Amino acid sequence: MSTDWIFQGILDSEQKQYVLLSYFQKLNENLEDMKVYPMFIELSLHLGNIQTLLTKNQILYTDKKFKSPDDEIVLSDLKVKDIPTLNDEEFGEYKKILKYSQPKLLDYFNIAKSIWSIVYDSIFVNVRKNRKNLSSKSGFFYYKLENQIYIWKYTTRKVKNTKSQTRTTLQEIYNGEINDLTIQKIISTFSKTYVKNNEKNYPLIEVSCEQLFPLKETLLPIFKRKVLAYISQSKITKQSTNTEIYNKNGV
Repeated sequence: MSTDWIFQGILDSEQKQYVLLSYFQKLNENLEDMKVYPMFIELSLHLGNIQTLLTKNQILYTDKKFKSPDDEIVLSDLKVKDIPTLNDEEFGEYKKILKYSQPKLLDYFNIAKSIWSIVYDSIFVNVRKNRKNLSSKSGFFYYKLENQIYIWKYTTRKVKNTKSQTRTTLQEIYNGEINDLTIQKIISTFSKTYVKNNEKNYPLIEVSCEQLFPLKETLLPIFKRKVLAYISQSKITKQSTNTEIYNKNGV
């Protein structure tokens, strides 16, 4: 559903309730299947849009084309535009739609967030190799499910024309049976840039989850965010430790 859905077709509050109801039916299917993404991103965008309409009478939107459930939205992806010119009657209907939509979208957002939190809290991160290189822009993480293993390479890059925004992308390296192969052997065999980028020194991280959730729409996007949060916290801890040593030495 586009963020300018309110202004598509007739601006009638009753008709827009049906549009919203249809959207919620789609969300209900995802919630029942515990599929968090891209639903969570869409809800965040719609909720932000309603808030922008309420406070500024502007539409919040993005031109970004989503290629996978895991695609991120960063601040530079967001744009605003003015609402169409409305007569008094249309403006009244517009306000009714906002009043009805905002709490409904917030309810669904909170439900999705609660599922997200359940999944996030059930995931564990364990650095298996090259912990000292956690600050590097790229690394690998893997997930075992019985005799099946999934391995991804993550790469974090600065977003162009921004000061501090970054975007992290994933590339699936391997998906199959592990057999007698070591994880490092699988990576060295299937990563096309292993030798070129000296990837033997990349961090290797194991992720695990206490429960089964959809891999593509739930686990993988949250695996990535859990790994990035772990790396970020490790950097903070390291900086704090270095500062303590620095202060103790009286330098």
